[in-house]
Amino acid sequence: MDPVRFRPEPPLVADASVWINLVASGRARDVLHALPRPAIISSIALGELERGRDKGRSTHASVTPLIAAGYVMVVDLPEEMEDVYLSLVAGPASQTLDDGEAATLAIALHLGATALIDERKAISIAATRFPVLTVATTTDLLLSTQVRAVLDAGQIADALFASLIGARMRVPDHLLDEVCVYLGADRIRLCLSLPARVRSVPRTDLEAPLSASLIKGHNLQ
Repeated sequence: MDPVRFRPEPPLVADASVWINLVASGRARDVLHALPRPAIISSIALGELERGRDKGRSTHASVTPLIAAGYVMVVDLPEEMEDVYLSLVAGPASQTLDDGEAATLAIALHLGATALIDERKAISIAATRFPVLTVATTTDLLLSTQVRAVLDAGQIADALFASLIGARMRVPDHLLDEVCVYLGADRIRLCLSLPARVRSVPRTDLEAPLSASLIKGHNLQ
């Protein structure tokens, strides 16, 4: 998949997995503060996070104050998008998504917004079913120009590492090199959600301090 370029308008609609990654990063409030408009979570995805409390997960408790502070907006599935939603959750397992992912895509499509979603299967289905829809990931967001305007390179590196360790965040292939530059060799080896080929290759070139020439910008445009 080609690298995604964010745009600031319309807003971002984030799936439950994205909120799990952002909370794990320890920088969710800073990231959301950097955005020009509140991010959106579907009421269905929020319900998934709430049910996670029964399994000892704390993401819902961390997202609730962000909603109260106005950084996040909860949106119900529009009636006119119910058919799209149902088409994404009903059918063969290889061609369907979970409820939160389906709601995220349907709402983003309805609003003309960018869908933030991390699962490879959901991204693939979205590209096939909705080629006009912009789909991006948590990693795209953490490496965006807006976030880099409020967090320095070390803070972004810490946020990426925390999401990879605490939430096993998936990094898209086209961003692996950039993420590895931020992390450095020692941290790369600890991130089990990164591909084995990345963790096992000697990366002595990453021992040097981060430089602007190595870190590409990701504009929200």
